[in-house]
Amino acid sequence: MQMGSKICSRRSGRLQKRMPLTLRWQTGCDFEDYAAETRVLSRYGCKVICGGRAKLGAEVFIFNPERGKSIRARVLYREVTESSAHMALALEFIGSENFWQIEFPPAAGAFATS
Repeated sequence: MQMGSKICSRRSGRLQKRMPLTLRWQTGCDFEDYAAETRVLSRYGCKVICGGRAKLGAEVFIFNPERGKSIRARVLYREVTESSAHMALALEFIGSENFWQIEFPPAAGAFATS
Protein backbone atom coordinates (compact mmCIF):
# COMPACT_ATOMS: atom_id res chain seq x y z
CA MET A 1 0.00 0.00 0.00
CA GLN A 2 1.40 3.39 -0.96
CA MET A 3 1.17 6.25 1.51
CA GLY A 4 0.27 9.60 0.02
CA SER A 5 1.18 13.03 1.26
CA LYS A 6 -1.48 15.27 2.68
CA ILE A 7 -1.11 19.04 2.35
CA CYS A 8 -1.75 20.88 5.60
CA SER A 9 -1.67 24.58 6.17
CA ARG A 10 -2.43 27.00 8.93
CA ARG A 11 -5.64 28.95 8.62
CA SER A 12 -4.10 32.27 9.70
CA GLY A 13 -0.78 33.84 10.53
CA ARG A 14 0.53 33.92 14.09
CA LEU A 15 1.39 36.88 16.32
CA GLN A 16 3.56 36.67 19.41
CA LYS A 17 1.82 38.67 22.10
CA ARG A 18 1.58 38.41 25.87
CA MET A 19 -1.68 39.35 27.55
CA PRO A 20 -3.36 38.18 30.74
CA LEU A 21 -6.43 35.96 30.48
CA THR A 22 -8.55 33.85 32.79
CA LEU A 23 -9.32 30.27 31.79
CA ARG A 24 -12.22 28.31 33.25
CA TRP A 25 -12.94 24.61 32.88
CA GLN A 26 -14.86 21.93 34.67
CA THR A 27 -13.06 19.71 37.18
CA GLY A 28 -15.48 17.10 38.46
CA CYS A 29 -18.72 18.87 39.41
CA ASP A 30 -17.15 22.32 39.80
CA PHE A 31 -15.68 24.94 37.50
CA GLU A 32 -12.27 26.35 38.36
CA ASP A 33 -10.60 29.56 37.19
CA TYR A 34 -6.90 29.79 36.33
CA ALA A 35 -4.76 32.83 35.55
CA ALA A 36 -3.10 32.49 32.16
CA GLU A 37 -0.93 34.48 29.80
CA THR A 38 -0.91 34.24 26.02
CA ARG A 39 2.29 33.56 24.13
CA VAL A 40 0.97 33.25 20.56
CA LEU A 41 -2.31 34.44 19.02
CA SER A 42 -4.04 33.35 15.83
CA ARG A 43 -7.40 34.15 14.31
CA TYR A 44 -8.64 30.71 15.42
CA GLY A 45 -7.01 30.23 18.83
CA CYS A 46 -3.94 30.78 20.96
CA LYS A 47 -1.11 29.26 22.96
CA VAL A 48 -1.18 30.08 26.67
CA ILE A 49 0.77 29.31 29.83
CA CYS A 50 -1.30 28.62 32.94
CA GLY A 51 -1.13 26.95 36.34
CA GLY A 52 -3.99 24.52 35.68
CA ARG A 53 -3.82 21.13 34.00
CA ALA A 54 -6.70 20.95 31.54
CA LYS A 55 -7.20 17.61 29.81
CA LEU A 56 -6.66 17.15 26.11
CA GLY A 57 -9.96 17.79 24.33
CA ALA A 58 -11.46 19.62 27.32
CA GLU A 59 -13.75 22.58 26.70
CA VAL A 60 -12.31 25.78 28.16
CA PHE A 61 -13.81 29.23 28.57
CA ILE A 62 -11.39 32.07 27.82
CA PHE A 63 -12.04 35.43 29.49
CA ASN A 64 -10.23 38.53 28.27
CA PRO A 65 -10.61 41.01 31.16
CA GLU A 66 -9.09 43.85 29.13
CA ARG A 67 -11.90 43.66 26.56
CA GLY A 68 -14.61 42.19 28.80
CA LYS A 69 -15.16 39.34 26.31
CA SER A 70 -15.20 35.56 26.50
CA ILE A 71 -15.20 32.64 24.07
CA ARG A 72 -15.33 28.85 24.24
CA ALA A 73 -12.32 26.82 23.11
CA ARG A 74 -10.98 23.28 23.25
CA VAL A 75 -7.55 22.03 24.29
CA LEU A 76 -5.71 20.66 21.24
CA TYR A 77 -2.25 20.27 22.78
CA ARG A 78 -0.67 20.49 26.21
CA GLU A 79 2.81 20.15 27.66
CA VAL A 80 4.48 20.74 31.00
CA THR A 81 6.73 23.80 30.97
CA GLU A 82 10.31 23.85 32.21
CA SER A 83 9.18 25.02 35.65
CA SER A 84 6.75 22.04 35.79
CA ALA A 85 4.40 24.25 37.80
CA HIS A 86 2.72 25.47 34.60
CA MET A 87 1.24 24.00 31.44
CA ALA A 88 1.47 25.27 27.89
CA LEU A 89 -1.92 24.81 26.22
CA ALA A 90 -2.83 25.19 22.55
CA LEU A 91 -6.48 26.27 22.39
CA GLU A 92 -8.77 26.32 19.36
CA PHE A 93 -11.83 28.57 19.46
CA ILE A 94 -15.26 26.98 19.10
CA GLY A 95 -17.08 29.25 16.65
CA SER A 96 -15.92 31.77 14.09
CA GLU A 97 -15.94 35.05 15.99
CA ASN A 98 -12.77 37.19 15.69
CA PHE A 99 -12.19 37.14 19.46
CA TRP A 100 -8.98 39.19 19.36
CA GLN A 101 -10.39 41.89 17.07
CA ILE A 102 -7.04 41.84 15.21
CA GLU A 103 -6.34 41.61 11.49
CA PHE A 104 -3.98 38.63 11.22
CA PRO A 105 -1.35 38.20 8.53
CA PRO A 106 -1.92 35.42 5.99
CA ALA A 107 -0.78 31.93 6.91
CA ALA A 108 2.85 31.23 6.08
CA GLY A 109 2.60 28.59 3.34
CA ALA A 110 1.74 24.91 3.48
CA PHE A 111 3.64 21.87 4.53
CA ALA A 112 3.25 18.21 3.57
CA THR A 113 2.63 15.36 5.99
CA SER A 114 2.39 11.65 5.37
